[in-house]
Amino acid sequence: MKHEILIYNKTRRRAPEKLIKSVIFKMLQFLRIKQPVELAVLVVDKSEIKRLNKIWRKTNKAPDELSFGLNSRQTAELAKFNKNVLSLGEIVLNVEKISDRNHLPKILIHSLLHLLGYHHEKSRAQAKKMEHLEKKILNNLEKSLEIRN
Repeated sequence: MKHEILIYNKTRRRAPEKLIKSVIFKMLQFLRIKQPVELAVLVVDKSEIKRLNKIWRKTNKAPDELSFGLNSRQTAELAKFNKNVLSLGEIVLNVEKISDRNHLPKILIHSLLHLLGYHHEKSRAQAKKMEHLEKKILNNLEKSLEIRN
């Protein structure tokens, strides 16, 4: 079984589905994740992501992205394993922030690292580790996707 990336565009604007899938597939390959992955990507407008952010993070602003892992309520467990598939959860993207081809990969890398258990909110050391890995992945993707850091 291969990775299954489902993209749901809940806006009237066109979402760059090919680029979204390409970034995710290349990132999983770079991280050497061989187990099949299930992931949903939801593209929403500014007001919807702001509403979700207010509900889940108690912050009244529209972020670039939100990540909802299947492990969101469990701190010790990375993600649920089901039928040898790593079910990561959902990434919600702000449609206004993903129109820039150079910015979208950064947003996806950040989101996917959260779903894989990386965090930057808990300590400065974890933030540095995540930031370093984000840069490493982005540098790797630059060549194959023709994006600029």
